[in-house]
Amino acid sequence: MIADFANEEFPCIPQPEATFKLSNIKPNDFEGHFKAYRNIIIIRQKKIKNTNIRYKKNVWATHQQLIEIDIPNIASFSTAFEEHRTRIFNFLYEGDIKTMQLANQKGADQKLSHYIHKKYGINMALPKGFKLMKDTADFCWFTFDRLATSTHIVIQSFNIKNLSSINNEYLVYLRDSIGKAFIPGPSELSYMQTEKRLPVMAKNKQINNMNITEIRGLWKVEGFFMGGPFVNYFIRDKAHDRLLMIDGFIYAPQKQNKAHYVRQMESILRSVKI
Repeated sequence: MIADFANEEFPCIPQPEATFKLSNIKPNDFEGHFKAYRNIIIIRQKKIKNTNIRYKKNVWATHQQLIEIDIPNIASFSTAFEEHRTRIFNFLYEGDIKTMQLANQKGADQKLSHYIHKKYGINMALPKGFKLMKDTADFCWFTFDRLATSTHIVIQSFNIKNLSSINNEYLVYLRDSIGKAFIPGPSELSYMQTEKRLPVMAKNKQINNMNITEIRGLWKVEGFFMGGPFVNYFIRDKAHDRLLMIDGFIYAPQKQNKAHYVRQMESILRSVKI
Protein backbone atom coordinates (compact mmCIF):
# COMPACT_ATOMS: atom_id res chain seq x y z
CA MET A 1 0.00 0.00 0.00
CA ILE A 2 2.82 2.44 0.86
CA ALA A 3 4.55 1.49 -2.40
CA ASP A 4 1.40 2.18 -4.42
CA PHE A 5 1.02 5.52 -2.62
CA ALA A 6 4.61 6.62 -3.34
CA ASN A 7 4.61 5.32 -6.92
CA GLU A 8 1.40 7.09 -7.90
CA GLU A 9 2.12 8.88 -11.17
CA PHE A 10 2.89 12.58 -10.98
CA PRO A 11 0.16 14.36 -12.99
CA CYS A 12 0.56 15.91 -16.43
CA ILE A 13 4.15 15.15 -17.39
CA PRO A 14 5.26 13.49 -20.66
CA GLN A 15 6.78 10.31 -19.20
CA PRO A 16 5.54 8.39 -16.12
CA GLU A 17 7.32 9.39 -12.91
CA ALA A 18 6.51 8.50 -9.31
CA THR A 19 5.28 11.30 -7.08
CA PHE A 20 7.63 10.21 -4.26
CA LYS A 21 10.78 8.11 -4.15
CA LEU A 22 10.43 5.25 -1.68
CA SER A 23 13.10 3.74 0.57
CA ASN A 24 12.26 0.92 2.98
CA ILE A 25 14.33 1.11 6.16
CA LYS A 26 14.24 -1.56 8.87
CA PRO A 27 13.81 -0.24 12.43
CA ASN A 28 17.31 -1.35 13.51
CA ASP A 29 18.85 0.46 10.54
CA PHE A 30 16.98 3.73 11.07
CA GLU A 31 19.95 5.79 12.24
CA GLY A 32 22.32 8.50 11.03
CA HIS A 33 21.57 10.03 7.65
CA PHE A 34 18.21 8.22 7.36
CA LYS A 35 16.86 10.50 10.08
CA ALA A 36 17.73 13.52 7.93
CA TYR A 37 15.33 12.50 5.14
CA ARG A 38 12.79 15.18 4.33
CA ASN A 39 9.73 12.89 4.36
CA ILE A 40 9.49 10.00 6.84
CA ILE A 41 6.64 7.61 7.67
CA ILE A 42 7.14 5.40 10.73
CA ILE A 43 4.76 2.46 11.22
CA ARG A 44 4.67 0.67 14.60
CA GLN A 45 2.52 -2.21 15.78
CA LYS A 46 1.59 -1.76 19.45
CA LYS A 47 -0.80 -3.13 22.05
CA ILE A 48 -3.45 -0.46 21.48
CA LYS A 49 -7.14 -0.58 20.61
CA ASN A 50 -7.25 2.04 17.85
CA THR A 51 -4.87 3.31 15.20
CA ASN A 52 -3.13 6.58 16.07
CA ILE A 53 -1.62 8.91 13.42
CA ARG A 54 0.56 11.89 14.34
CA TYR A 55 1.91 14.58 12.01
CA LYS A 56 5.15 16.28 13.07
CA LYS A 57 7.61 18.82 11.67
CA ASN A 58 11.38 19.24 12.00
CA VAL A 59 11.98 16.34 14.41
CA TRP A 60 15.48 15.31 13.26
CA ALA A 61 16.13 17.84 10.49
CA THR A 62 15.00 21.25 9.30
CA HIS A 63 12.10 21.28 6.82
CA GLN A 64 11.23 17.68 7.66
CA GLN A 65 7.78 16.05 7.59
CA LEU A 66 7.33 13.05 9.92
CA ILE A 67 4.22 10.87 10.11
CA GLU A 68 3.98 8.30 12.91
CA ILE A 69 1.35 5.58 12.52
CA ASP A 70 0.72 3.28 15.50
CA ILE A 71 -1.51 0.30 14.71
CA PRO A 72 -2.98 -2.59 16.76
CA ASN A 73 -2.69 -5.05 13.84
CA ILE A 74 -1.77 -5.22 10.16
CA ALA A 75 -5.37 -5.25 8.94
CA SER A 76 -6.14 -1.96 10.69
CA PHE A 77 -3.28 -0.25 8.89
CA SER A 78 -4.90 -0.59 5.44
CA THR A 79 -8.16 0.87 6.67
CA ALA A 80 -6.52 3.78 8.49
CA PHE A 81 -4.14 4.62 5.63
CA GLU A 82 -6.94 4.74 3.06
CA GLU A 83 -9.01 6.91 5.37
CA HIS A 84 -6.16 9.41 5.85
CA ARG A 85 -4.55 9.02 2.41
CA THR A 86 -5.42 12.53 1.18
CA ARG A 87 -4.22 14.23 4.36
CA ILE A 88 -0.98 12.21 4.32
CA PHE A 89 -0.36 13.14 0.69
CA ASN A 90 -1.04 16.84 1.28
CA PHE A 91 1.15 16.91 4.39
CA LEU A 92 4.15 15.51 2.49
CA TYR A 93 3.62 17.31 -0.83
CA GLU A 94 2.81 20.70 0.68
CA GLY A 95 5.84 20.36 2.94
CA ASP A 96 8.07 19.90 -0.12
CA ILE A 97 6.55 22.96 -1.77
CA LYS A 98 7.02 25.12 1.33
CA THR A 99 10.67 24.05 1.61
CA MET A 100 11.27 25.13 -1.98
CA GLN A 101 9.44 28.40 -1.34
CA LEU A 102 11.76 29.24 1.54
CA ALA A 103 14.76 28.63 -0.73
CA ASN A 104 13.17 30.82 -3.42
CA GLN A 105 12.62 33.66 -0.97
CA LYS A 106 16.20 33.51 0.34
CA GLY A 107 17.61 33.51 -3.18
CA ALA A 108 15.07 35.82 -4.80
CA ASP A 109 16.14 38.30 -7.46
CA GLN A 110 15.08 41.57 -5.84
CA LYS A 111 15.25 43.56 -9.09
CA LEU A 112 12.85 41.19 -10.84
CA SER A 113 10.55 41.11 -7.80
CA HIS A 114 10.45 44.91 -7.81
CA TYR A 115 9.79 44.96 -11.56
CA ILE A 116 6.87 42.51 -11.23
CA HIS A 117 5.40 44.46 -8.31
CA LYS A 118 5.60 47.75 -10.19
CA LYS A 119 4.13 46.34 -13.42
CA TYR A 120 1.34 44.15 -12.00
CA GLY A 121 0.90 45.15 -8.36
CA ILE A 122 1.74 41.65 -7.12
CA ASN A 123 4.46 40.12 -4.99
CA MET A 124 6.28 37.15 -6.50
CA ALA A 125 9.65 35.58 -5.65
CA LEU A 126 11.67 34.64 -8.74
CA PRO A 127 14.98 32.96 -7.82
CA LYS A 128 18.22 34.40 -9.15
CA GLY A 129 19.00 33.03 -12.59
CA PHE A 130 15.75 34.09 -14.22
CA LYS A 131 16.02 36.66 -17.00
CA LEU A 132 13.38 38.88 -18.61
CA MET A 133 13.06 37.62 -22.17
CA LYS A 134 10.09 39.62 -23.51
CA ASP A 135 8.09 42.58 -22.22
CA THR A 136 4.98 44.27 -23.69
CA ALA A 137 2.16 46.36 -22.25
CA ASP A 138 0.40 43.56 -20.31
CA PHE A 139 2.75 40.63 -20.94
CA CYS A 140 6.17 39.55 -19.71
CA TRP A 141 8.17 36.33 -20.08
CA PHE A 142 10.98 35.15 -17.79
CA THR A 143 13.33 32.22 -18.48
CA PHE A 144 15.88 30.23 -16.46
CA ASP A 145 18.21 27.91 -18.41
CA ARG A 146 20.26 25.21 -16.68
CA LEU A 147 21.56 21.71 -17.43
CA ALA A 148 19.70 21.30 -20.74
CA THR A 149 16.49 22.29 -18.96
CA SER A 150 14.65 25.60 -19.19
CA THR A 151 11.97 26.93 -16.86
CA HIS A 152 9.64 29.66 -18.11
CA ILE A 153 7.30 31.98 -16.21
CA VAL A 154 4.77 34.07 -18.17
CA ILE A 155 2.55 36.80 -16.70
CA GLN A 156 -0.37 38.35 -18.56
CA SER A 157 -3.09 40.73 -17.35
CA PHE A 158 -6.50 40.74 -19.08
CA ASN A 159 -8.99 43.58 -18.56
CA ILE A 160 -12.25 41.67 -18.03
CA LYS A 161 -15.21 43.06 -16.08
CA ASN A 162 -17.53 40.04 -15.95
CA LEU A 163 -15.08 37.63 -14.32
CA SER A 164 -17.76 35.28 -12.98
CA SER A 165 -18.86 34.29 -16.50
CA ILE A 166 -15.47 32.79 -17.47
CA ASN A 167 -15.29 28.98 -17.69
CA ASN A 168 -12.28 26.65 -17.84
CA GLU A 169 -12.48 26.17 -21.62
CA TYR A 170 -12.19 29.92 -22.10
CA LEU A 171 -9.18 30.03 -19.78
CA VAL A 172 -7.40 27.48 -22.00
CA TYR A 173 -8.36 29.60 -25.01
CA LEU A 174 -6.79 32.67 -23.35
CA ARG A 175 -3.62 30.70 -22.62
CA ASP A 176 -3.38 29.60 -26.25
CA SER A 177 -4.03 33.13 -27.53
CA ILE A 178 -1.02 34.36 -25.54
CA GLY A 179 1.11 31.47 -26.75
CA LYS A 180 0.29 32.24 -30.38
CA ALA A 181 0.86 35.97 -30.01
CA PHE A 182 4.00 36.07 -27.85
CA ILE A 183 5.73 32.66 -27.48
CA PRO A 184 7.23 31.56 -30.80
CA GLY A 185 8.77 28.17 -31.51
CA PRO A 186 12.19 27.61 -33.08
CA SER A 187 10.90 27.55 -36.67
CA GLU A 188 9.05 30.18 -38.67
CA LEU A 189 5.32 30.44 -37.93
CA SER A 190 5.59 28.01 -35.00
CA TYR A 191 4.18 28.90 -31.58
CA MET A 192 3.24 27.38 -28.22
CA GLN A 193 -0.20 25.86 -27.61
CA THR A 194 -1.93 23.58 -25.11
CA GLU A 195 -1.86 19.88 -26.05
CA LYS A 196 -5.53 18.89 -26.22
CA ARG A 197 -5.13 15.26 -27.27
CA LEU A 198 -4.37 14.49 -23.60
CA PRO A 199 -6.40 15.49 -20.52
CA VAL A 200 -6.07 19.03 -19.19
CA MET A 201 -6.68 19.17 -15.42
CA ALA A 202 -8.47 22.17 -13.92
CA LYS A 203 -9.38 22.79 -10.28
CA ASN A 204 -10.26 25.74 -8.08
CA LYS A 205 -7.94 26.48 -5.15
CA GLN A 206 -7.36 29.09 -2.50
CA ILE A 207 -3.75 30.26 -2.25
CA ASN A 208 -2.56 33.22 -0.18
CA ASN A 209 -6.20 34.24 0.42
CA MET A 210 -6.86 34.34 -3.34
CA ASN A 211 -9.34 32.22 -5.30
CA ILE A 212 -7.51 30.81 -8.30
CA THR A 213 -8.13 28.32 -11.07
CA GLU A 214 -5.19 25.97 -11.56
CA ILE A 215 -4.76 24.36 -14.97
CA ARG A 216 -2.23 21.56 -15.56
CA GLY A 217 -1.38 19.81 -18.76
CA LEU A 218 1.14 19.50 -21.56
CA TRP A 219 2.17 22.20 -23.99
CA LYS A 220 3.34 21.71 -27.57
CA VAL A 221 4.70 23.84 -30.37
CA GLU A 222 2.53 24.10 -33.47
CA GLY A 223 4.71 23.41 -36.48
CA PHE A 224 7.59 21.83 -34.54
CA PHE A 225 8.23 18.68 -32.47
CA MET A 226 8.64 20.21 -29.02
CA GLY A 227 6.70 20.22 -25.75
CA GLY A 228 6.58 19.59 -22.01
CA PRO A 229 4.52 20.12 -18.82
CA PHE A 230 2.90 23.33 -17.63
CA VAL A 231 1.09 24.65 -14.55
CA ASN A 232 -1.10 27.72 -14.95
CA TYR A 233 -2.78 29.98 -12.38
CA PHE A 234 -5.67 32.27 -13.29
CA ILE A 235 -6.49 34.83 -10.58
CA ARG A 236 -9.77 36.73 -10.69
CA ASP A 237 -8.90 40.19 -9.36
CA LYS A 238 -12.37 41.71 -8.99
CA ALA A 239 -11.04 44.82 -7.24
CA HIS A 240 -9.29 45.85 -10.47
CA ASP A 241 -11.61 44.25 -13.07
CA ARG A 242 -8.83 42.06 -14.37
CA LEU A 243 -7.92 38.44 -14.88
CA LEU A 244 -4.29 37.69 -14.08
CA MET A 245 -2.61 34.72 -15.76
CA ILE A 246 0.63 33.31 -14.37
CA ASP A 247 1.88 30.41 -16.47
CA GLY A 248 4.88 28.21 -15.79
CA PHE A 249 6.17 25.69 -18.31
CA ILE A 250 9.17 23.37 -18.50
CA TYR A 251 11.27 22.27 -21.45
CA ALA A 252 13.38 19.23 -20.53
CA PRO A 253 13.97 17.13 -23.67
CA GLN A 254 16.31 14.67 -21.96
CA LYS A 255 15.35 12.15 -19.27
CA GLN A 256 15.51 14.57 -16.38
CA ASN A 257 13.29 14.34 -13.31
CA LYS A 258 10.50 16.49 -14.73
CA ALA A 259 8.34 16.05 -11.64
CA HIS A 260 11.04 17.78 -9.59
CA TYR A 261 11.19 20.75 -11.97
CA VAL A 262 7.40 21.05 -12.00
CA ARG A 263 7.44 21.12 -8.18
CA GLN A 264 10.03 23.89 -8.24
CA MET A 265 7.99 25.86 -10.74
CA GLU A 266 4.84 25.34 -8.68
CA SER A 267 6.64 26.71 -5.60
CA ILE A 268 7.32 29.93 -7.55
CA LEU A 269 3.72 30.30 -8.70
CA ARG A 270 2.46 29.78 -5.16
CA SER A 271 4.46 32.77 -3.92
CA VAL A 272 2.10 35.15 -5.77
CA LYS A 273 0.22 37.66 -3.63
CA ILE A 274 -1.89 40.61 -4.74
